[in-house]
Amino acid sequence: MSLLHARRARAIAAYLIALALAAVAAAPAHAAPARARHRVALQAFLLSSAPDSLVDLKAHAHAIRVLYPTYFNCEIPSGQIAGADIPTITDYAHAHGITVMPRFNCQDGATVHQILTDSQTRSATLARLGAIARNPLYGGLNLDLENDGAEDREALSTFVAALARTLHAHRKRLSVVVDGVIGEGPTIATGLYDYRALSAAADSVFVLAWGAHWAGSAPGPIAPLGEAEAIARYIASLPHASRFVLGAPMYGLDWSEGTPASQATAYEYSGIAALARSLGATPSRDSASQEMTFTYTADGVTHRVWYLDAHAVLALLKIGRAHGLAVGIWRLGGEDQRLWSSPLLTG
Repeated sequence: MSLLHARRARAIAAYLIALALAAVAAAPAHAAPARARHRVALQAFLLSSAPDSLVDLKAHAHAIRVLYPTYFNCEIPSGQIAGADIPTITDYAHAHGITVMPRFNCQDGATVHQILTDSQTRSATLARLGAIARNPLYGGLNLDLENDGAEDREALSTFVAALARTLHAHRKRLSVVVDGVIGEGPTIATGLYDYRALSAAADSVFVLAWGAHWAGSAPGPIAPLGEAEAIARYIASLPHASRFVLGAPMYGLDWSEGTPASQATAYEYSGIAALARSLGATPSRDSASQEMTFTYTADGVTHRVWYLDAHAVLALLKIGRAHGLAVGIWRLGGEDQRLWSSPLLTG
């Protein structure tokens, strides 16, 4: 997940405009310190390259149950795993009773295809991920493979099943990231993900309930509530519903209108709030999505900004909880700090 979650700028649009770990009921294999109980314990991604993400973790550790630090990525085009543990993050989270499940991320479609279908790369990846997960401070791993086609649907499902068996043999857990959909099938744009097969094998499935508009699309709300409701309703109807996590974004996008070839600029909430202040802009809340939006002009170009403040993020989390799902966020750092004072998180 990049800063703007540019990951959303893919084929999700075909079904969600063509775009955690479920209950995490079992404790990690290693013993963890006792922690206070809260009404909702979040599952959160931590951007390991961003210092503000660790600062945010330290400020709100009491509200977080599962942490996905972004330690590991695929090398392109080889598919080899790059990255390393960051002890300052892992040690802090573990000491505060938070289950640490590092993310392995690959968003280059051709490389994902190689990982899933080339026998040598597939075997090496499974072996390496199994070895990484055996870190005694890890509760397991988070697998985030994106932008591959529906032709690899079965290959991904069997890869996840094999990795789950490896991790379970060492009393570790597996989380899988998927795009949010309101229906499935190998012929749709997000057909890579077989929700039933993945949730049957993995311990949890983190659903990215956003991407209706993205960096390469026309301006618009990032995670409309109507789509989030439809996604939550669908996954709550599946056989392993208790394993699903409804994920919410906490960022915004700044589009230059009238220049379709340009990519929107991504900001965390703090960056957009600073931008609005510097411009003297007055953001307004969109009644349908509950997201904030405003326009401004710079160098003769009109810009349209959409972003999620605490109110918008909480609206998404409440949808997940209303359907009995676990909830999670991308990412710690730069979000609207009013989020953390909500009764939903403080109990």
